[in-house]
Amino acid sequence: MPLRLPRRFACTGLLGCALLVACPGGSAGARAPARVPRLEHIIVVVMENRSYDEVRLLPYVASLIASGSSFSRSYAVTHPSQPNYLALWAGDTFGVTTDDCPLGPFRYENLGHACEAAGLTWRAYSEDVPRAGSPACSAKHSMYTRKHEPWTDFANLNHANERPYGDLAQDLAAGSLPALAFVVPNNCHNSHDCSARIGDSWLSANVPAMLKGVGRRGLVIITWDEDDNGAGNHILTVFAGGPVEAGRASSRRITHYTLLRTICDGLGLAPMGRAAADSAIADVWRRPPSPVPEAAR
Repeated sequence: MPLRLPRRFACTGLLGCALLVACPGGSAGARAPARVPRLEHIIVVVMENRSYDEVRLLPYVASLIASGSSFSRSYAVTHPSQPNYLALWAGDTFGVTTDDCPLGPFRYENLGHACEAAGLTWRAYSEDVPRAGSPACSAKHSMYTRKHEPWTDFANLNHANERPYGDLAQDLAAGSLPALAFVVPNNCHNSHDCSARIGDSWLSANVPAMLKGVGRRGLVIITWDEDDNGAGNHILTVFAGGPVEAGRASSRRITHYTLLRTICDGLGLAPMGRAAADSAIADVWRRPPSPVPEAAR
């Protein structure tokens, strides 16, 4: 007769229930491969135009790498900025090859529409935006540019969710952080027109409050839209927060489409565009604790 191993379910940690197979001798079998845990909040901070090697040793960025998970083979999908933002927001560049403004209005599926259809909240918090829901391509005497605001190009979402950056602090204080938030610093603080060190200083002043706000079941993603045209579009991406392993350096090759797929999986949304053909990031999440052997109970 074939040996029948007893089975049981363990429901622990962020990853929910996993089927475990008890092996002879009282030890448990190998745990199931990690998947994206269900995340209560995701904040995505998009920085600008710096290569992987240029930013990974900056003081605050280096501290995020040490305390979170990072990706040594993260790549933007194209140049210039605008199509990269579209790829991260909606899973395609839609043939856009310039930073020309305005675009659209598009009606393709995107994160904003997907969240609204699923009953999830979302907001984009942008430094120097002239007003909530502004369609402006730029703003006089400020460092705001619409090319970094892909949600403005879509007709199938609620533009009232496009907010000034100051609203983020209010939402954090009120405990009303949305399920999905995109943060777009202005063109100095994102290091587009200013030094990478200024961008690092901005992150050090702003990301700690975001990490506190997302809680232990939330994630903060810091990524760059593209490199400086000198390193094969090799950029840095860092995951920070309770669900990820500290000091984990993944060598998996990822793109903006991979990030989009991972965001969708974490929020329980159907992946869209080219993200649907990619696989979510699975090698950086904290695993649930191993079950205690029967003999030790």
